[in-house]
Amino acid sequence: MTETRVEKHKIRKHKKKRYLLKFVIFLALCAVAAVVMHTPYFNVAGIAVMGNEEITDEEVVKLSGIELGESIFDVHPILVKRKIKENLYINTVKVQRHLPKEVIITITEKTAMAQVKMGDRYVVMDIDGTVIELAKESKKATLIENLTVESAARKEKVVVKESEVLEKALALITATQENDLYFKKINIDGKNVDAYIYDKLVCKGKYNDLMSCIETGTLKSVVYDLYQKDQEKGTITVSSNNYCFFTPNQ
Repeated sequence: MTETRVEKHKIRKHKKKRYLLKFVIFLALCAVAAVVMHTPYFNVAGIAVMGNEEITDEEVVKLSGIELGESIFDVHPILVKRKIKENLYINTVKVQRHLPKEVIITITEKTAMAQVKMGDRYVVMDIDGTVIELAKESKKATLIENLTVESAARKEKVVVKESEVLEKALALITATQENDLYFKKINIDGKNVDAYIYDKLVCKGKYNDLMSCIETGTLKSVVYDLYQKDQEKGTITVSSNNYCFFTPNQ
């Protein structure tokens, strides 16, 4: 009986030694791996940026915080994504480590679709009215006139006194985007709309009639015909039954 207990004790002691040995080996392997991972062979030598059109490569790299010469294993994709998305013009981010030395960042951009004047600034927003930027200068986005901004904060929806006008304007902008058109400026007064294609080429008509002409492609045909003729001045009058007619400026 005593011998059995001694044998069990020896077995337990042997197992402890074996576990300890495995743990020491594991720590040694981790140490070796850490040293290898931080050798110059795995230092970042290139950062490729893909998918960007408006935002420069340099701006994306700066936002990422990645430094040339740091270990590629110190680049944490989730943290890099968070940093890059601080720019509200960036919609999605994908970060890939390509061993041994390259990081690839693929982004999609969020387009500024509309803007409203607020004092000496422009409230730039996406298509659902979320504020992307409070800019000092006008952006390449449709200017919606005659709106009184009550509050505008980045990452939040703009609040205007004339909420129905904003809703209609954004719907028009969505329709133009889907039908390969662009309005430089929109002015909505009740049911009447003045939508400027160029500074001196304007579409005039009732809101519902204009929306119908956009969705059916009628307005696009008229605008394309004028474009072919280099005609940038005049009035396109939109009426019911998808009817449009052009009157040149006198």
